[in-house]
Amino acid sequence: MRRSLAVISGALLAVGAFAAGQGTQPKPVAKKSSASAGKSANSAAKPSDQSPKPLYAELTITELIAEDANRWSDRMDTRAAVSGFVTQVTKADDGDTEIRICENPKIDGMDRARCIVAKCIPKLPCDVPRVGKPITVKGITQYDAKVGTHWWEIHPVEEIEK
Repeated sequence: MRRSLAVISGALLAVGAFAAGQGTQPKPVAKKSSASAGKSANSAAKPSDQSPKPLYAELTITELIAEDANRWSDRMDTRAAVSGFVTQVTKADDGDTEIRICENPKIDGMDRARCIVAKCIPKLPCDVPRVGKPITVKGITQYDAKVGTHWWEIHPVEEIEK
């Protein structure tokens, strides 16, 4: 009998302690008024119709060509601005306009050590300057490793400065 009383007493104490822990707890207060005020302040400060302009790493042709295409380095960037002289303009079968840009306007042919190729795509057409004129192209850097090419490209060109 004493055992029964001890077990029942222990059980009642446990239930009481459990019930005390389950008391009414305060509900979290929703701060809708301050959150909506913050949203309206943020939306007024930042217009939604303007997208931020991308930043371009300014590289020379020599700096871009010196980069190892197999290892991405801190000097490389997805977007780059590269300046040089237009030495050739051709229209590719896929509709791209290919612009060969070299350090010197008198370079003949594709000198992989001193030239890059910039490609304007049909979805982002560009106004191409004449051969021999200085140019700065801004766009996405890629290394073309197809058989017979192996050169750096700006593809697609996003902006041209003459």
